[in-house]
Amino acid sequence: MNLQDHMRTYRVRYAIKATLASIICVIINGIWHMEYGFFSVITAYIQAYDTQIAPQVDGPVTKIYVKNDTYVETGQPLFEIDYRPYAYKVKQLEAKLIKTRQDIMQLESSIEAANAVVAQSKADLDFAQKRLRDLQPLVEQNFIAQLQFDQARDDLNAKIALLNKAKADLRMAEQALELKIDGDYAMIKEVESDLELAQYYLSQTTVYAPSDGLVSNLQLSTGTYVNVGEPVMSFVDASNWWILANFKENSIGRIKPGQNADVSIALYPGKIFKARVESLDWGVSAGQGTPSGELPEVKSPQNWVKLAQRFPVRLRLTNLDSDYPLRIGGSTSVTVDTGGGFILNGLARLWLRIGSYVNFIY
Repeated sequence: MNLQDHMRTYRVRYAIKATLASIICVIINGIWHMEYGFFSVITAYIQAYDTQIAPQVDGPVTKIYVKNDTYVETGQPLFEIDYRPYAYKVKQLEAKLIKTRQDIMQLESSIEAANAVVAQSKADLDFAQKRLRDLQPLVEQNFIAQLQFDQARDDLNAKIALLNKAKADLRMAEQALELKIDGDYAMIKEVESDLELAQYYLSQTTVYAPSDGLVSNLQLSTGTYVNVGEPVMSFVDASNWWILANFKENSIGRIKPGQNADVSIALYPGKIFKARVESLDWGVSAGQGTPSGELPEVKSPQNWVKLAQRFPVRLRLTNLDSDYPLRIGGSTSVTVDTGGGFILNGLARLWLRIGSYVNFIY
């Protein structure tokens, strides 16, 4: 046998051995997953609540109390906006509230005065009516001049007009105080609500940390004009960390909430963290139809072998350590114990630990 034949025989034997090794690995992997219930995934990432800090009022920044990548506690001030325009508005509305209360008192006094005018007008009208009735027979018998009777009649009409005006003034004053909200006058409630809103805006000129956490991506300097709703920094809630692992759909069926898991984090090679399955998402956007009013477009698969879909599984870290601070988006590997054999479970943990040490290299 020449060298070329020997090399050809070697390649065939190598191909057979590689094929058998691949088949054995697939079988072991199937047994591992189907019989011993240990599922691993490397497409997993550290997650936490990332809050965008945006002001509730406009204005130039006058003070910045924190620096980027610093830890702050709940209620600690982050930055301050020029409060003076908002303080002036509060004082203006406080003065307006006092004036409105004075106006109310004047209206109450005017109602009393209007009632007195109405009463006096009624008395004057009664007198004018009686006088006209008394003069009626006298003018008919020519005991008095017709001019005197006409003057009495004009005086009666004037008294009627004065009474009507007095009633109108009384009604106007009563209507101004007629509307009430929760037992108080509507005019006062309107000014009080404007004052409360102004006081709220004044309180928002200092922005505070919503929880214990970390300042990140601080895009702020003294003098910068900030607008309502425009984020100026990110705030990471340091009290609430979890792992989001994307498991294949052919393994998701045996993963249940409450199952224990081991996690290796690329940030800390050689360190294994403990976790517990918290929840499984019920779907992903792939295959989600969007109503368009048109016939659906069906795309042909591009892969010869159909790839398994992945679904997010949320795991809660149970042994957080302040010596190992976490960062959102950090890469992790996860192994979930769904119940099974002791030997392969140990091998799975060993494999995860080996992978964790590999993180020292890349």
